[in-house]
Amino acid sequence: MSKLRTDSWAANLTEEQAWALYYKARGLRWNEAADWAVKEFGVDAPSRTAFYAWLGRMRKEESAHRLEQAATAAAEAAALAKTKTSDDALIAAYKAMGAELALRTGSAGEAGKFVQMAGALADRRLRAEELKLKARAQETKDEQLKLAREKFLAAERRENAAKGTLADEKLTPEEKLKELDRLFGR
Repeated sequence: MSKLRTDSWAANLTEEQAWALYYKARGLRWNEAADWAVKEFGVDAPSRTAFYAWLGRMRKEESAHRLEQAATAAAEAAALAKTKTSDDALIAAYKAMGAELALRTGSAGEAGKFVQMAGALADRRLRAEELKLKARAQETKDEQLKLAREKFLAAERRENAAKGTLADEKLTPEEKLKELDRLFGR
């Protein structure tokens, strides 16, 4: 931000205060915004001409300010992405950054990028959970199939043993019946 004259009504505003007033003034009449600045920041009441001159000056610097804010937000997002935090924390942080940027700049488009990043993280987490559930379901199916195979093989072994018992000529019918009872667990 370029320097104001030292005798300007806005000379004592910090950069943060100046931008807060600028964004507040966009929704108010000049005298309401000026009264708010006097009450909030303790500056001298500006004239209408001085206020509009300041507003025009701020408007010229707005695009540079937005670029600076976007660069700062992007740097914060990059730093967040490098940290080892949970997806929930990252999602909340990106949403908060988007909301803060929207409030500071009044631009939903800039804030939307952070909300989209939060949505992408939530989608990624959801897909990972779905994959885990599918993997668990497949493990369960594999175990059930293994158990069914073991039961089938055991039944096949009992059937073969029963056929062998029935075909054995050395056993009496009573012995065959006892052996069949033992094989089938009766």
